[in-house]
Amino acid sequence: MSASAVPGTIVITGAAGGMGNPAAIRFAAKGRKLLLCDLHAEPVEALAAVLRGTGTEIRTLAGDIAAPDFSDQILAKLDGEPIAGLVHTAGLSPTMADGERIFSVNYDATLNLIAGLLPHFSEGACAVLISSVSAYMLGDPTMLGAVREFVLTGDKSGIAQFMADPGMAYAVSKRAVIGLVEREATAFGERGLRIASIAPGFIDTAMGKAEAESSEQMRAMIGMVPQKRMGHGDEIAAVAEFLCSPNASYISGCDIRVDGGIVGHLGMRAGG
Repeated sequence: MSASAVPGTIVITGAAGGMGNPAAIRFAAKGRKLLLCDLHAEPVEALAAVLRGTGTEIRTLAGDIAAPDFSDQILAKLDGEPIAGLVHTAGLSPTMADGERIFSVNYDATLNLIAGLLPHFSEGACAVLISSVSAYMLGDPTMLGAVREFVLTGDKSGIAQFMADPGMAYAVSKRAVIGLVEREATAFGERGLRIASIAPGFIDTAMGKAEAESSEQMRAMIGMVPQKRMGHGDEIAAVAEFLCSPNASYISGCDIRVDGGIVGHLGMRAGG
């Protein structure tokens, strides 16, 4: 571990997934202590076994991030060890659940997680959340205003209409994550901490491929990506690693698109 690195353990949710796995590998290569969290024990234990072979200290936690006490479960596993960084990749895509469940996991659970963990970060640490380019497809100002109002007040009445459709619920949940990052930058800053989000584009994870197979529109959009390909999970992990490093010490309260240029391309085509 670098002498300038924030002390403590890096917590990674969705650690066995297409973005969490490469993030774990990257941090382990730097000698960072890790707490790997995932819904199922078997895949996260398998990953931990491999990474322990490098001499890295690894703890694991199998559980549902939507559980009200999930942050308490994390703290119990840490046993007083401070958090050096959070890389929160766990979430649900539109093909995985109904709209209400998607929103609950992607936003409500994220809100509860950072609220529960906030007092336990080391000074200088960063919380990295995952949004999505889908959040940028909500072009209707009324819709964007409803999401903003929800993030600020907790009043779901303005976004309730979107919960019936999994795709819309997903996009709204990810837009709300971006708003949450902006909202929480002050609270994090007061503690000497940072918070940011990453908006992946079309990534060749198992989840990303499943979404592409189910959506003709998504396949068409992949064909319009300026980089002419899907992204890789390690390209998201690389940005997460950077955000948790001292090199990103002035980055907070913002969303970083790692999308091969698709949002910019679509915005220019639309005259936005």
